[in-house]
Amino acid sequence: MKRLLSIFLTSCLVFVSPWIWAQDASYPNRPITWIVPMGAGGTSDVFARTIQPFITSYLGQPMIVENKSGANGVLGEESGFNAKPDGYTLIFSSASVAANPFLRKTNYDPRKFVPVIYLGNVYLVLLANDDVKAKNLKDFVEMARAKPPETYNYSSWGVGGMGHLASELLNLEAKIKLAHIPYKTSPEAVTAAISGQTQVTFQTTSLAIPQIKAGRLHALAVAAPNRLPDAPDIPTVSEMGFPGIKIDTWFGIFLPPNTPRYIVDRLNKAFQAALNDPEIRAKLESKGVYPKGGTPEDFQSYFQSEMRKFNRIVTEAKIESDTK
Repeated sequence: MKRLLSIFLTSCLVFVSPWIWAQDASYPNRPITWIVPMGAGGTSDVFARTIQPFITSYLGQPMIVENKSGANGVLGEESGFNAKPDGYTLIFSSASVAANPFLRKTNYDPRKFVPVIYLGNVYLVLLANDDVKAKNLKDFVEMARAKPPETYNYSSWGVGGMGHLASELLNLEAKIKLAHIPYKTSPEAVTAAISGQTQVTFQTTSLAIPQIKAGRLHALAVAAPNRLPDAPDIPTVSEMGFPGIKIDTWFGIFLPPNTPRYIVDRLNKAFQAALNDPEIRAKLESKGVYPKGGTPEDFQSYFQSEMRKFNRIVTEAKIESDTK
């Protein structure tokens, strides 16, 4: 009986192994849809379209970027989650995918996404207008502590956006209370700070640095581990005494639940090759995006830690979404 079982299992391997190899070798053999859950022209969209030609060439099949914006990325993420797990629908997601389940009702569990690769991130700079006489974050916190709660307010690009969550993390870590005034877009939030409707705003470096150079706003700190090469004069939050403010806008590739591993590995190699390409890296860095990379396991571990962080911020800051 044991001999017969051994022969049977060996026969299965003989037939199954070539079948698996054939699947691996033939993927992809048609165009791939790449869902970007944010609108055209935003950082996510620019990032995706910057590396799209490289991925198309590497895989030998068209990579079609499809913008599906709405509900801070939920609409696009849900569409990708429910797609067939055949490798022909990818989700280009930002950090919002780790925060959304704690902020609003979702019809999918982001923990079941299959992570492919951590693509990169954009750091956030805390900007202030001329009414704020503080020259850095430490001075600003002292100013805020000396006034009644919510004397100062901040603008963001909406509830659940990284600008909002970064500001609430600042409230928690610095033990201050800034009032939140949300807007629909980042440019609107920046305009509000410039005009004096708000005093401060966390914005990505791509938006922040032009405002600093133009003298319309000044930087209090950057939420990055080290000073940025393109803005070396801006101190980090750690230098200002707040190392716990670890938050940025990151980007990564996910696949629908139950996608086979050979597809994950094939796509991981393609995107890692793009991130290693000097021309691609230069283009991304010129837009304030810092390429990362790594294994699917690296990204999974990071993603889980981000979900824990956002759960803490939303819970302790008692953030409620008007869509929940």
